[in-house]
Amino acid sequence: MNFPPIRPRNAGSLHRGLLASAALLVLTAAPAPSESAPNILFLFLDDWRWDAAGFAGNDVVTTPNIDSLADQGTIFENAFVTTSICMVSRASVFSGQHMRRHGITRFNRNLDASQWQDSYPHRLGQAGYYQGFIGKHGLGNGFTSLYGTYAFDKGWNGQGSYFNQTIDGEGAAGRHLTEFVGDLAIEFLSDVVNPEKNPAGAPFALQISWKEPHVQDNPQGGDFLPDPEYDALYADAIIPRAKTDTRAQFDALPAFIRDSNAAGTHRGNHRFGTEERYQENVKKHHRLIHGVDAQIGRILAALDDPSGDGDTSDSLLANTIIILSSDHGFFLGERQQAGKWYIQEESIRIPMVVVDPRLPPGLKGRRAPQMVLNIDIPATILDYAGATIPAAMQGRSMKPIVDGNAPSDWRTAFLHDHPAVGGIVFHNEGVRTESFSYTRYPSNGNYRQLYDITVDPYQRTNLADDPRYASKLSELDELTNQLIDDAQ
Repeated sequence: MNFPPIRPRNAGSLHRGLLASAALLVLTAAPAPSESAPNILFLFLDDWRWDAAGFAGNDVVTTPNIDSLADQGTIFENAFVTTSICMVSRASVFSGQHMRRHGITRFNRNLDASQWQDSYPHRLGQAGYYQGFIGKHGLGNGFTSLYGTYAFDKGWNGQGSYFNQTIDGEGAAGRHLTEFVGDLAIEFLSDVVNPEKNPAGAPFALQISWKEPHVQDNPQGGDFLPDPEYDALYADAIIPRAKTDTRAQFDALPAFIRDSNAAGTHRGNHRFGTEERYQENVKKHHRLIHGVDAQIGRILAALDDPSGDGDTSDSLLANTIIILSSDHGFFLGERQQAGKWYIQEESIRIPMVVVDPRLPPGLKGRRAPQMVLNIDIPATILDYAGATIPAAMQGRSMKPIVDGNAPSDWRTAFLHDHPAVGGIVFHNEGVRTESFSYTRYPSNGNYRQLYDITVDPYQRTNLADDPRYASKLSELDELTNQLIDDAQ
């Protein structure tokens, strides 16, 4: 048994109708020539956990366009990250490598030029793709301009600001960052069909790396700052607290994580420490996601009419692969924590949807149980593009699963490996299998956590000191060692 299954939600939620119609264009567009190399649209959010969407059974957050994509694609119900922090995960998404191989463990580090040679954007460039990048680099001081990969280079360094952000010399001019990014994506799509910008008529690849629903950083650990347009959204909702948002579950954490200066505890107190703050901040978190969903609707409409002249004869919808995912999850008060970093499901489990509009109807709208990872994204993109997947990549293409030909030797376990950060986030490593979650903290007395998720999917009872599980603990400890060796 996996973590509680994703439940399809009922239709009819707030703001669904008009926004959803744009996404449904993917279903109604005319088929593209089969010999044409597909376009790639990679929609990538920040801190977006697997259950914060309508298609995942969330009855509060409204995501009509995302839900429509899920209806047309393959939903991977067991998608995870190998390291739950932005700079490491983003390096893994570009490189297809575990942290132990790419070595990015600090915010001030970029992938170097030799590493970039094996990145998915560089390989797409070699395959002739017209490429764009919009959004948060998440690595050092940025990288796109260093290597000349992108024809449309609209990234920013650091976390970025929801208000007054400048991107490639252009100011927000009163726009919330979410809308600003949406406008840039529409501009890119118009460039794709402009012979002066893309004279070869090459297929495009665009990665949009939204900041949402990440907080706006401040000394207290950050606040959620959605577009004021959505201030009334969810205003009358009462957000239920998680089953594990209890003092008993907090007390069950190791002392070094319970410390008031530890990042998860400090930020949990700031954002969710009272009922008023909890309701306010979770609603703002959901509004940030809804704002991205609205922009996805605009982008899908622009895919159908990229020149913006009302004539859809140049529609790109029917030949565009869409991948939707996140760099990691986020605690929303579980165990009275905020943030990510650790191996609990709220931190490491992410949405993953792949849409191939060229597939027959019987292969659309499926839910796949296979355990997929963020390091699988670049191999998947290159596979769809028909480009060579570098030997240095450690992930596998998800395309065979989407095509209905799941490999029989697909993984049943993976390594989660996280560095220490600033004395407030603690080095941890371990494995997630189909039945167990195991973590050890090598720098903190080798404290260990073991959860049998077949009977304890919310990870409430630590079995590490239970003698009945001694052999399982030893087995998973050895598996962790093995996977660390394999990851290097």
